[in-house]
Amino acid sequence: MYLIRPASSTINNPLIRTISSLVPGNILQGAQWNYRILNLVKGDSTHISTVFKAEVIPRDDSRNVPEGPQWAFIKGASPDDKIAMKNMDREIRTYSLPGVASSHCVILEDSKYVNTDYKSANILLSGTGSDSITAKVGDLGLVVPAGELLNAQPYAMRAPEVFLGEACAGPSQVWAVAAMLLCWIKTGVLGMWDSPHPLLNMPWSMAKIKRLFPNWKIPTPDEVNGHFLKASLNIAVNLGKCVPELQAILPFDKETKTMEMPNQLRDLLRFMLVHDPGKRPSASSVLASRELRAFENLMGA
Repeated sequence: MYLIRPASSTINNPLIRTISSLVPGNILQGAQWNYRILNLVKGDSTHISTVFKAEVIPRDDSRNVPEGPQWAFIKGASPDDKIAMKNMDREIRTYSLPGVASSHCVILEDSKYVNTDYKSANILLSGTGSDSITAKVGDLGLVVPAGELLNAQPYAMRAPEVFLGEACAGPSQVWAVAAMLLCWIKTGVLGMWDSPHPLLNMPWSMAKIKRLFPNWKIPTPDEVNGHFLKASLNIAVNLGKCVPELQAILPFDKETKTMEMPNQLRDLLRFMLVHDPGKRPSASSVLASRELRAFENLMGA
């Protein structure tokens, strides 16, 4: 992914100077290759940045430059959008972290950073028409130091402790990845997609987690601070008791048996989806686990 961030210190850069004319057919000059803008890439309407697909074009003076990829994403942010610019700054800094730009499997916890925006729309797939599919995590604008942000994860991927007011950390990131896999298999099993009202997103999601993991202890409203959290907890408990759609959700082991999935994937999800963050495995532990190896062996068979 090629990131474009206009700034006063780089306004004379020809690549930066053309951000206002990111239209199909335009060619942008980069440090190693040039890029022909092809078309706007549409997401799921949750992104505030503008992303284009571009064709990588060798430059005339590229004889000493390694052969480049065929395609690229060109991502821009308007200087007038402070939130988009801040996220772009974060994303640029993230790519400077050790291993992020070069490794096949990035461990953010080594740098004490977490990605608080794991969701389906941020997983980029290439080679889908071939036997060699590559998956990459995109949109790193919400990669932050562990413990810095509160309530930053999407509702469908948010870890139980983050709903209760804890900052996003390594264990919450592990939960988010597993929750995303589970949501791919059965849309809506976690999160707020079928919430009857936007104001119920948070308590609806908590009520679902409680149905899947009955041993998760939800504190009483008197045990937490903040009027919104108190109200959300009170609503979550009542929703779980009286709404048929929620009562139809079974505990995790029983619910996943109603889905079409191999036992190896079910074991991996069970290993990662631990409601107690103190007992949840780290990203390193997941990558080294026998559960992941068994699933990889299955997929490679």
